[in-house]
Parts: sequence; C-alpha cells; structure tokens
Amino acid sequence: MATTQGLSSIGISVKVNDVEMNYVQEISDIGGAPSELDATCMKDSMKHYVPGVQDTQAYEITYLFDNADASSDYRKLKALQDARNVVPVAVTLPDGTVFASTGYVSTYVVGAKVDELITAMLVVMLQSDWTVTNPA
Repeated sequence: MATTQGLSSIGISVKVNDVEMNYVQEISDIGGAPSELDATCMKDSMKHYVPGVQDTQAYEITYLFDNADASSDYRKLKALQDARNVVPVAVTLPDGTVFASTGYVSTYVVGAKVDELITAMLVVMLQSDWTVTNPA
C-alpha cells in the first residue's frame, strides 16, 4: 500500500474520559521537546547539550460553546473539572492513529466579539506521556 502524501484534519476525533467531543475546532501540539541540559566543559570549543525532561505543556482544545442541555460538551467537561480527577484523553486521527494521555481538565468560555461564534477552551494538565497506537 502506498503512503498518503498529507493527511487532512477532517475526521479528527477527541475523547475526554467518556465524553466524545462534538464541536472541536482546534487542538494543540501532541508531544513536546525535551529541555536542553548544558553539558559543555572547559575544554570544549562549542556548546554540548543532552536531553532533559520532556516539556509537553498543557494540552488545549478549542471547541464551540453549547450549554443548552445535559449532553453538551461544556456541561460534561465542566463536571469532569469539578470532580478534580485525572481522566484519559485520546485524539484519533483520520488514518486511525490514536494519541492517548491522562490529565486534569479545566474548561472556560473564551471572550467573544461581534459577528463571531462563542467558543470555549479545554485545558488538560497532562499527568502522563502521550502513547501512540498505530493504525492496523
């Protein structure tokens, strides 16, 4: 089978605990670079670095705000925030690749302007590294 040159964002699925998010508009980076630890010695004529702790930052998801009923993304995510538990988060790409981690969640309404949809932000304070499940 030939590889695909590029992959569209159409069909990305985000699930937080048991909440399959319906109106995701944007996701942040999955993963992160390690910090650089300076290993330069007096005899070196150039700086040397070794990798340190991976800095993945908080994982952010922008979604359309809706609080009309109990099944809305905002209401379900707010309940997870209020429970203050570490929950799983999974991002499935259109080719079947699944990135999974765990973290504490927080959600809030993003400021709005005239002629603009109201959005909300989900922030996941990651508590584990991302795992990758490759497509079959």
